[in-house]
Amino acid sequence: MSVNDQIVAEVDGFIGRFTINNAAKRNCMTLSMWQRMGDVFATWADDPAVRVIIVRGAGERCFCAGNDISEFAELRSSPESIAKYTAVTDRAYTLFKAMPKPTIARIAGFCIGGGLEVAQLCDIQIAANTATFGVTPAKLGLGYKLDDVQLLTDNVSAKAAKEILFTARQFSAQDALRWGLVNRVVAENDLDETVESYAREIAANAPLSVKAAKIIIGEAAKEKAHRDTSLCQALVDACHESDDYKEGQHAFAEKRPPLFKGT
Repeated sequence: MSVNDQIVAEVDGFIGRFTINNAAKRNCMTLSMWQRMGDVFATWADDPAVRVIIVRGAGERCFCAGNDISEFAELRSSPESIAKYTAVTDRAYTLFKAMPKPTIARIAGFCIGGGLEVAQLCDIQIAANTATFGVTPAKLGLGYKLDDVQLLTDNVSAKAAKEILFTARQFSAQDALRWGLVNRVVAENDLDETVESYAREIAANAPLSVKAAKIIIGEAAKEKAHRDTSLCQALVDACHESDDYKEGQHAFAEKRPPLFKGT
């Protein structure tokens, strides 16, 4: 199976569908899959045909079980090889974080380690009530990097992060919801309908407004001294000067759904 088969990237009706397609290995990520992830997100960031992205694992048994540990003996066996491996994964993470369009994690089955990191990089996480979550470096003798810990504590409290990392247990979807790892937990049979409904609703909204909201939320989360206020104002001004702003007003007056074009 080629990397293009292991990472399936499709665009349908303004929705980008990104599937980790390695079900035989519980959707573990190989180094080449991380490279492909970065390539796809770099392309979709500037593609007007993509307004929202759904990230999922193939099948129902696992969203993603993290890195393919069977590669570690060869690809993470020296400081040099670890640095090369980390550069590829860091690129994928950076492009994921910088994605200006909303991302939704559709979580079924196991969501473990690097897989949980992928889910946390998404803006919205919707999980089946049967999903399980965990971060397990303590079971592998690995150190968890500062950036990875920061990603976790950006989503949950330090107290919850300690329980997750110290025990390396697998936790329930209800625990994940209580801690803030996911936005919603739904019945397994309702997962696809719920995710698709969210994606369609977001895709129907004004792309410039949604982009502005995502980026400005990111700036608002920073310490005040580090916020790019000029960027925030420019994004707001772009919305007010857009054709979509006029379309929104006309649609409201005419009592019809707006047809936004992202311009």
